[in-house]
Amino acid sequence: MPRDTPLERSEAPARRAPYAKSRDTRARILAAALAEASDFGFHKTSVARIAARAGVAVGNLHYHFGSRRELLRELMASLVADLMSRLHTADADDAADFFERQRAGLLAYLDYLRANPAHVRLADEIKLHEPDLYRRAITDWVERITARIRVGIESGTLRPMDDAEIVAQAHFLLGARHFVEQMIEGADGLEDEALVDAYLTLVRDGLRRRSETAR
Repeated sequence: MPRDTPLERSEAPARRAPYAKSRDTRARILAAALAEASDFGFHKTSVARIAARAGVAVGNLHYHFGSRRELLRELMASLVADLMSRLHTADADDAADFFERQRAGLLAYLDYLRANPAHVRLADEIKLHEPDLYRRAITDWVERITARIRVGIESGTLRPMDDAEIVAQAHFLLGARHFVEQMIEGADGLEDEALVDAYLTLVRDGLRRRSETAR
């Protein structure tokens, strides 16, 4: 087989351009779908409006995603993944104090909620309409916080607990996210740090070693 000439080799990157363009179009459609869902909810989205927001023909949506349902399902998966990654990133330092890590995670979550107020409502829709997707995300979070509780117990920061209580406490900490969601709607004038610190006072009393609680 003859070798490529220099000209042929220089033209090779150009043959990849359609893929890059396709990837960009796909990203624009997903961003437009998120904006549409934020305004109207997942199940009142309009394919025509999504296409108009993305600046593409309706046929492009079907080409990239196959159907409106698959587009929304991929959008839901993307939203859940983004939400969870933001929660994980803020408290990912395994060397940090357990409670400080929780504090950082909750403050980051508050920032995320204030920047994306519609995402809480969309997460509730995901829980209702795609429960398997939502449960997988919850399972992942519980596994991560369970591991961190075990590290806290081993380091002496947290009191000893058996496996059942560790898993229960992980679910309680996950529930704190819902608590925060509700609080920021009716906590006018309450600073984020004051809200988080008030919650963490309860968490510390429940989880830290009894000798420290008695001080």
